[in-house]
Amino acid sequence: MRTVRAAGVKVVLDATTLDGLPSGAATRLAGLGAALAARTDVTTLYLVRPGLDPLPGLPCHPWSDTHSPWGRLRVGPRLDTLLRQQGADLFHAAALPLARVGATPQLLTLHDLRFLHPGAHTSLARRLWARYLLGANLKRAARLVAVSQSTAAELRSRGLAGPDALSVVPNAPTPGLAPVTDTDALAAFRRRAGLNCRYLLTIGPLAGHKRVGQALELLAELRAGTQGSVGEGSDLALVLAGRADPETALTVTRRAERLGLAPAVRLVGVLADDELAAALCGAEALLSLGRSEGFAIPVVDAQTLGVPVVAVSAGALPEVGGDAAWMVAPDDRAALAAAVCEAVRPGPEREARLSRGRALAARWSWEASAEALVQCWRATLERAGSSG
Repeated sequence: MRTVRAAGVKVVLDATTLDGLPSGAATRLAGLGAALAARTDVTTLYLVRPGLDPLPGLPCHPWSDTHSPWGRLRVGPRLDTLLRQQGADLFHAAALPLARVGATPQLLTLHDLRFLHPGAHTSLARRLWARYLLGANLKRAARLVAVSQSTAAELRSRGLAGPDALSVVPNAPTPGLAPVTDTDALAAFRRRAGLNCRYLLTIGPLAGHKRVGQALELLAELRAGTQGSVGEGSDLALVLAGRADPETALTVTRRAERLGLAPAVRLVGVLADDELAAALCGAEALLSLGRSEGFAIPVVDAQTLGVPVVAVSAGALPEVGGDAAWMVAPDDRAALAAAVCEAVRPGPEREARLSRGRALAARWSWEASAEALVQCWRATLERAGSSG
């Protein structure tokens, strides 16, 4: 029977999916990690790929066996040995499939379930695995952790998690995010992006589930004055900030060219921490068009900084953006163009939504999420003890 030590809980967390570049997962682990490090009732250790330092200032252990799906399936005995050596009470996994862990209770954080959705932009092998083997694999977890109520509700509706083995630990704004008022910093980002006009911003990988194509079509409509946006979006550009492999970047560039948007679309790659706030503060609005967002940290970042958000009413976006965002049905092109025009137009409606956005963004903090996570860990240990 397991008991919680007087010194607190020791948890080993898998961070080997991080590759050193900014991402939602990296932001989450860094934000939670800093908040957890300030506590005295828990000790954490992060497994990271050798040679990388994705979580500066946090206690890390080099480990390469869990960064790939095949590695996670084969790593069981070696992972058991490591957990025993570290005196871990719990192991917190970061990705599917789950390893087979022996005596140490295992948890898993799930950001979204987009790989289960029709038309999912995932490999055939992953879709087949999810269809036939996901349920059995999830049974290896003593508890699932969802990053939003939306993801938790989908887990329950699909019969993948019971109420006693599911917790919600939300995300929060990017740590250290602050408004940029320095005109030189704002101008530096514009120079880097090659911008001399107003711009809309998307943040996230240039992947199918982010619906980059829809963002390009929206820009074409705005610049052409169709869908009721005559004159209001003709000077807008689109900045796509996020990782993209060369083939994807070329595909996006060619699509922009076919739409006549080559002068108005900028692929700027992954934003460094010191560029994120400048890119947001200089934007007319943030676009979030993905149907399956598990949380969408950029939405909270934008609202924290007083930047309008135009999003689709799908996934966790209504939960996170609330009534402060301009929320539109995913396939309503006319409403989307109208929402952008309203969002970028100065006036009482815009100011009221920005004010509500700041208030909504203040709901989320890494300290509160760390408290929820520690309670989740303790509940997992208590359940394991009562069943052991």
